[in-house]
Amino acid sequence: MQQGMPERSTASNQYMDYLRVESAKAVKTSTLSKSVITATHLSKDAPNHGYVDQHVTEDAFLLSVQLKDYHGDLWVDGRNVVFPTSRRGNFTFYDYNRIWQADMKSAFDCLNFHIPRAAITSLEADLGPGRIETLDILPGADMDDATVRGIAEALLPAVNAPENASGIFVDHVCLALSVHLAVTYGGAKALAPVHTGGLAPWQLNRAMEMMDAHLSGDLPVAAIAQACGLSPAYFTRAFKQSTGFPPYRWMTRRRIDKAMALMRNTTFSLGEIAYTCGFSDQAHFTRVFSGITGLAPGQWKRRVLL
Repeated sequence: MQQGMPERSTASNQYMDYLRVESAKAVKTSTLSKSVITATHLSKDAPNHGYVDQHVTEDAFLLSVQLKDYHGDLWVDGRNVVFPTSRRGNFTFYDYNRIWQADMKSAFDCLNFHIPRAAITSLEADLGPGRIETLDILPGADMDDATVRGIAEALLPAVNAPENASGIFVDHVCLALSVHLAVTYGGAKALAPVHTGGLAPWQLNRAMEMMDAHLSGDLPVAAIAQACGLSPAYFTRAFKQSTGFPPYRWMTRRRIDKAMALMRNTTFSLGEIAYTCGFSDQAHFTRVFSGITGLAPGQWKRRVLL
């Protein structure tokens, strides 16, 4: 590094600053207690974006899901890599420990995941003995993976409107991505089955109490799992076995149930109810409520109070 040049942090990789896209939007997850996964939506309508800046070397990966066909040139460790057109819905994968450079020739639209290696290796306790050394995906390979595609589609609305995103939902999706990558490309075994019955009563009560106290959804899954003495991966599956819902769906239903009770029993405005129940604003509350009940909150209230 030249004297006087500021050292760039790995946050440059997290938000893909080196791609030089000013309109990027992002959400972060605390899925795993030892790591943070970041998802960033980047796009450029005009072709010939050119060479990207140099990324920071670190122990992490980039997984890029294409939302439209993309092509360009790629070099890894100084060698040109055959890079066919990456098709819409497919993903490409890069190791930040290696030096790679890209000349972005076409317009692009992608959802990029910054995944620390710790997000993968911290799953080893859930996935059985044996260290996950790396993920077996060639740089530049155009990977057609329906699970990764579905995860990207599920997360994209949260990335584009982070003010409406539930942290528990983002955690859930990124945890599912980490497990899928570890099992499919890291040689790990599938997750061990959850004990019959799911969570112990005290664990279920503790988890529900914590989520009730954080209806905005800003409580990390890792924090709830830790309070129950479990890993995030095991807790998420055991909670679903106990309740029939993954944590983020249970919390969404709880928020709507609380909103219904307030509409029945108080004179709060819909805006006040939205705030009390953890929604970012009345419009967000209306969208979620209508999606679950089929009625706007005002319509539901008028029917109930007739």
